[in-house]
Amino acid sequence: MTEWLASLGYLGALLGAVFEGEISFLAALQTVRLGYLNFYYVLLSVFVGAQAIDWFIFLAARRGGMAVLERRPGLRGKVRRMNNLLERRSTLLLLSYRFLYGFRVVLPTLFGISSITIRRFALLSFISTMLWVAAIGYGGYFFTSYLETFLAWVEQYAFWVVSALLLLLTAGWLSWHKWAIPPDRGEHPQKEQWA
Repeated sequence: MTEWLASLGYLGALLGAVFEGEISFLAALQTVRLGYLNFYYVLLSVFVGAQAIDWFIFLAARRGGMAVLERRPGLRGKVRRMNNLLERRSTLLLLSYRFLYGFRVVLPTLFGISSITIRRFALLSFISTMLWVAAIGYGGYFFTSYLETFLAWVEQYAFWVVSALLLLLTAGWLSWHKWAIPPDRGEHPQKEQWA
């Protein structure tokens, strides 16, 4: 992925933020470490890509989400409860949704079909994405240097580490079977009681 990002440059970082998220962001940071891209331009590209996909999802849900709900009357009660929850916790959710892995598509969709105003979404989504880009950007940049060191260590000692893990797992499995599972002695007192 790093080679792909290096060949596409900042457009690759932007597209990675649109289609993937954190993993492509970390790969883009690795290209920065290798000297192919500028750190701040990568942050800007990822910010633009993240905002673009959030806005696309939000506006698509705002435009077509209610039509989907009208075709499914069973969802109206759930949507009403969800809307009440979003109204009570909207600030917290809007500021943190970028950090909730797996909710990158779900929450902007829910924000789009809720009664949250576009102005409120714009402000808090902007702040959330800025915080996310800063945290993942700076943290990821320094993390990739430790990751390089760790991967070099793993490459050097991989055989011994995997062997030790397999040995520990085998010993744990054998001891669990020896002490945790009582031996079957052919006695079934429960069956004799009912016979």
